Amino acid sequence: MKKKSKVIMIGSAVGAMTLFTATAFAYSPNTEGYDAFKAMLKANPMSGAAIESATVNGNFTVTVDGETVLKADGSGKMGEAGGEYNVSGDLDFTLMGVERNASLYSSGDDKVYLVDRTHDLHYQVINLDDERAGEHREWSDEEEFQDRPMNKAEEALLDFMVGDLKDNFSVANQADGSKTITVDISKEDIPLPLRLLMDAASAEDRAGRALAPEAHTEWDQLSQLPFFQGLEGIDLEAQLPELTEDVAIEHVRLQMTVDANNEVQGVQGELEVSGKDEAGIAHRVELEGAGHVSDINATTPEAYDPAGKSVEIIDAATFDDRS
Repeated sequence: MKKKSKVIMIGSAVGAMTLFTATAFAYSPNTEGYDAFKAMLKANPMSGAAIESATVNGNFTVTVDGETVLKADGSGKMGEAGGEYNVSGDLDFTLMGVERNASLYSSGDDKVYLVDRTHDLHYQVINLDDERAGEHREWSDEEEFQDRPMNKAEEALLDFMVGDLKDNFSVANQADGSKTITVDISKEDIPLPLRLLMDAASAEDRAGRALAPEAHTEWDQLSQLPFFQGLEGIDLEAQLPELTEDVAIEHVRLQMTVDANNEVQGVQGELEVSGKDEAGIAHRVELEGAGHVSDINATTPEAYDPAGKSVEIIDAATFDDRS
């Protein structure tokens, strides 16, 4: 049960807050709104009832210079069914006008089905119990999850970094005890300590990209699948320019919905960044996303039924040999 709770909490956090967690910590907080925000951070996410199942929904949009580059919507169901821990989910995205739809079904540790709904093609992935998967399962079973609340030193550091931004936080209290916490920050409101941290993070990111290895050859083989055909001609580097000069966060808006126990149920975020690329051309990039957790302990993942379908086998152990 403990393992399942960890997986649900981690999966929910990843599906709902991947893009905006760093922003939330960096740009925290009239102090009622800020106090509500800190109460959320202090809440022990593992202190409530064990989570056996949940549904996670999310969406994400990337806009560059007013043009939508990527729009994605996804949903996932996690929980126990038939004595095994199962996951099912759908992903629909449009990348530079090219639309793709896919589904995933996972049953236990060794049954994974992928469905290319765009082309009505079905795949079963076998032999996933490789060394990496084993390491992941070992970590899940044995490592202690860091479920402690924020301590006094961390709280003091957060207060220092936030500074006068406490007035940028607001909270709306609902009749059922839940709250909606909103932070809205413009470029002029960002304090110097945070600007310095952003500059340092940007420099480190550029250095990491310069040292990044070339893409693995597996991508060439994976791109042969019909799902990826039509996407190979899209120049992502041109559509998503790397900002290297005068990089600035123009606007951040983060809205979090928490229940009566201060546990996050949903997140909506907007991030707008400006800057120049290596050629000195100015760009403006906007990121918008949202995630929501629902049907806690009332979700049943969907099961894949291969009957009557032509299912191609993908052997993960011999993936390099695929033609």
